[in-house]
Amino acid sequence: MLRIVFVLACCVALGAPRAARSQAPDAAAAPGGGSGSAAVANPATSVIGWFQAAAGGDHSAQGDAFALREAEIGFQATVDPFTRADFFLSAGPEGLDVEEGYLTWLALPGRGQAKIGRFRADLGKFNRTHPPETPFADRPLAAQAFLGEEGLSTTGLSVSALLPNPLALYWDATANVGVVPDSSASPLFEPETRSDLLAVGRTSVFVPLGGSTDLDLGVSYANAASRPALRSEGNRAQLAAGDATLRWKNPRRAIYRSLLVQGEYLVEQGSASSAPRRGGGFLYVIYQLARQWKVGARYDRTDRPGGPGGERGVLGLLQYQPSEFSTVSVQARRVRGPGGSDRDAAFLKWTFNIGPHGAHPY
Repeated sequence: MLRIVFVLACCVALGAPRAARSQAPDAAAAPGGGSGSAAVANPATSVIGWFQAAAGGDHSAQGDAFALREAEIGFQATVDPFTRADFFLSAGPEGLDVEEGYLTWLALPGRGQAKIGRFRADLGKFNRTHPPETPFADRPLAAQAFLGEEGLSTTGLSVSALLPNPLALYWDATANVGVVPDSSASPLFEPETRSDLLAVGRTSVFVPLGGSTDLDLGVSYANAASRPALRSEGNRAQLAAGDATLRWKNPRRAIYRSLLVQGEYLVEQGSASSAPRRGGGFLYVIYQLARQWKVGARYDRTDRPGGPGGERGVLGLLQYQPSEFSTVSVQARRVRGPGGSDRDAAFLKWTFNIGPHGAHPY
């Protein structure tokens, strides 16, 4: 009897590791007890929250003292080896809206890509970043005046490709064609018929300036049917933009020191030969002075579309980032309007992220 018990114990001891090894791949592939196939089928889901408090006499950026400005829900997944899907839903005081939702073909001939759906127009550089993920509690005056409070989006088709050049630089070109999804929010563009499409073109070049510094330069152009208030200046509105971004980060102390300088200038003109030309731009600097602390400043200038006069503005911020998933900043802004009238405001902006959120254009 003892011999039989000993043999059975040995069989159990030898069989248990084999059973554990057979179950280990599924457990590792799907943390939390799910199967590996379920983990592959489910898209990466994330939420970015934007809570903000405002004070001061300027209510143009935020009317309420406290507001959950936006909660952005992202769903991203690889459809197949050739296609990726990205969908971002925006929940705010106005309700639920599709911020972006598009499919991307990843490997077209000539090292190109294409996407179809709703996406932020490739006009300038700042426009392509979702509002909660910008460093600021507001939009720069020029970006808001020419592109709208939420920026310019389009529903249609976008094609991009890398351009060969003798210096072997990363040089790309992008073309968008589509419609303005919410033309009522656009200060410049409003289609009259189905054939009134928004056309956008952009090219940018990335220039490395050593091991710690790089420079990104871009130019953009957009053309679409103009709003009725601007039809006296032509049936088409034209908007051109130039942008430059300088980044510095010491490789030896990358988590402690960095510098970002970005500027953009926009020019708008109707299609009529006698149409006036209006412009505006912004320049901002953000310096990282410690592992979790940054300081920044921004200067704005714009000529308001559709009327005389203009606005100037300055903004300063102090930002604390306890982790890569949370950012808190204190900001103060002054805007000087026509006739020397000043509007002051102060903000507390807190953004937080849960889940894996994909990177935006560099």
